[in-house]
Amino acid sequence: MKKKVYSLISAMLISVAGLFVLTGSYFLINKPEIPEELRTKKAV
Repeated sequence: MKKKVYSLISAMLISVAGLFVLTGSYFLINKPEIPEELRTKKAV
């Protein structure tokens, strides 16, 4: 029983870590920038 719980926890941790790695590499590759019009526009 304990072995199943540990494997479940480790699988969840691995999936969360993979998600962080994938989103991090996505932002590093694409480098999203805020358009000029959104930067200069003042909040009304």
